[in-house]
Amino acid sequence: MGTIEALRLSLRISNDRSCFVNVQNLHEDSIVAMVQLTAIRRRNRRSTEPSGVFRIDKLTRNLQRLFPSFTWSWAACLPLVLVLLGVWNLAAHAQEEPLTPEAVKAALDNIWVLIASILVIFMNAGFAMLETGLCRQKNAVNILAKNLIVFALASLAFWAIGFGFMFGTDAGGFMGTSGFFLTGDKATYGIDGLTLEVSVFFLFQVAFAATAATIVSGAVAERIKFVDFLIFSLS
Repeated sequence: MGTIEALRLSLRISNDRSCFVNVQNLHEDSIVAMVQLTAIRRRNRRSTEPSGVFRIDKLTRNLQRLFPSFTWSWAACLPLVLVLLGVWNLAAHAQEEPLTPEAVKAALDNIWVLIASILVIFMNAGFAMLETGLCRQKNAVNILAKNLIVFALASLAFWAIGFGFMFGTDAGGFMGTSGFFLTGDKATYGIDGLTLEVSVFFLFQVAFAATAATIVSGAVAERIKFVDFLIFSLS
């Protein structure tokens, strides 16, 4: 049995009719036939694979060309690197003052609240995965875009006026009227008796505010237009 006949028999057994038809017109040279058959099988396999899986594999190969030791487990360490950079920044400022138990306590308090804020922010990713899994495939990109944009717009709105309304100087005990755009100091926001910095305290509060706004996107999934949802995100 020749090479071409063996290839045709193997394709007939595997019931790959599209490949079998193409092999009928192959040149009798066995080397050319093997090359063409490999290309046909690779093309058919790519057409049957989900597009997302193929794109992830292609992205992984491209990254491994740039960084030979790259793995996705290393990419998961990026949040830890950001935390370490923040801790390093706090340590650099702390070196200007003598090390005391109170300074150590303040640094640990800020580090812990920073880590807790990051964990709360990751709830947004969990909500996005949950909502996408419960919706139809054609609306997956729309759901993910809504989860991203609502977090971004809610954070901007909270930075501009929300944080000042919540913790600014009271006007008749109803709402704050100062400290908008994060321009106040610790006394303005009523945290002068705490060891937390204003930026860390703001991050902790905005994490909850933006994540709470994200919950609504699941209730209105596939039921609201994108522009209308942007209006809600700012409100």
